[in-house]
Amino acid sequence: MRWIGFLLLFIVIYDLPAQKVTVSREILVRNNFNYDILPNIGKNTIFYHDRGTEQLFEIYDKSLKFIGDAQPQFEVRNIQPVAVVALDSTFNFYYSYRDEGMTYTRVIAFDDEINMVDSLTISGRNNKKTNTSTRYVVSGDKSKVLLFSPADKQIFLQLIDNHNLQVIYEYTLNIEAINFRTDFEKILLNNAGEIFIITRKNSLWSRDKNKGFNLVHFFPNHQYSVKRFSAELGEISTIKLEYDEKNDKLALGGLIHDGNERTAMGYFGFSVSPEKVPLDAEIIVNKFSREFIIEASGNINKKAKELEDFQIRDMFLRNDGGVILIAEQIREFVRRSPMSNPAQFHNGVPMSGYVDYYNENLIVLANYPDGNEQWKKVLYKKQFSQDDNSIYSSFFLFKTPSRLRLLYNDEIKSSNTVSEYLMDPLGNYERKSVLSTEYQNLKLRFRDAIQTSSTSIIVPSERSSKIYLVKIEYDI
Repeated sequence: MRWIGFLLLFIVIYDLPAQKVTVSREILVRNNFNYDILPNIGKNTIFYHDRGTEQLFEIYDKSLKFIGDAQPQFEVRNIQPVAVVALDSTFNFYYSYRDEGMTYTRVIAFDDEINMVDSLTISGRNNKKTNTSTRYVVSGDKSKVLLFSPADKQIFLQLIDNHNLQVIYEYTLNIEAINFRTDFEKILLNNAGEIFIITRKNSLWSRDKNKGFNLVHFFPNHQYSVKRFSAELGEISTIKLEYDEKNDKLALGGLIHDGNERTAMGYFGFSVSPEKVPLDAEIIVNKFSREFIIEASGNINKKAKELEDFQIRDMFLRNDGGVILIAEQIREFVRRSPMSNPAQFHNGVPMSGYVDYYNENLIVLANYPDGNEQWKKVLYKKQFSQDDNSIYSSFFLFKTPSRLRLLYNDEIKSSNTVSEYLMDPLGNYERKSVLSTEYQNLKLRFRDAIQTSSTSIIVPSERSSKIYLVKIEYDI
């Protein structure tokens, strides 16, 4: 065991049937607020540490061998990171800072050795007018970055040319009927610079207003339209939004419930040309059969009419414009110890119990572009953990031109087997073992994995405030 632990301080490469696994050296993240992994930056992989007053970048080569690190200097000590966007040979670091009553937003382009190659001051705004934090979204081809700040009846938009580091426009969108601060749900930016915003009335007093959602379509010429979607059979809970660049269509998917958001009576998934959406659009709902509900939940209650505790995790766009949704059954239970009850406090704060996390079966739902169902499958798994925010649970969707791979930990423990469901376009699948972490001191976070090519992914392994980068390469 000591010999194995010694090896993990360096690069570990070992072969398993059909794949190769490479493990980096230990990376300490104890003092981090956040971290990010930027693969394929030129010939290197960059590991970014956000330590509050320090921004540190570590450099690793394609074999995950440590090369060096760099700590860039900025205008002030306390900057606020906004986004880190990886490109082919460089990456762009977006951040803001305050100085003399103004908030400035900047972006710096770094190469794969953390040398600054370009920079841009995007804006300077009076602090009194900057009352919300800046968020961001990136187009699919990474050519554009949208910085946005929702407010009451307006949303401030800054569209950036991410390749040439130029401001395309700054614009404040005002829509009287929409409160962007409370009603905002999702935003999407396509490669042409068009923006799609989903809003929904956030009112506990009017259930009728929650049955549908608005789609705001904003064009680069500052024109916009507002369309409304609703479902006749029930209320819309989860909503997924993607843009199909190949077919130039907007794809939407989600679950439908009948008054209880923990349940799902059916679902929707379709793609449509944005200009063809009517002002009031009715969504096609595919109801779950009683047989499928029993199959997916294992509920032998013949009166079961809805699935319970399923959430949409991912949406995959097919080449023909069809949509594949993947939902997971997720449950949380609070355990109260004999020492904790509502009358007890710790440092003035009510004591809470411990949390059990269950991430269980998956359902895969495939629809034609028009929203009609093609096929659906149940993939069985059973993951249980305690007091870890389920960071080692769930799965990663590994996309290839002809197959989908759903990778996950069989059990949430140190000595574990990693498995996958390999699925073809018609829903046929097989379950396989990928690797074993026994004696490797690894705890893989598949929810945070990054696909680096059609044959490889990088998965962070985290344990005791230490990270290892684990690269899995398939021999396809």
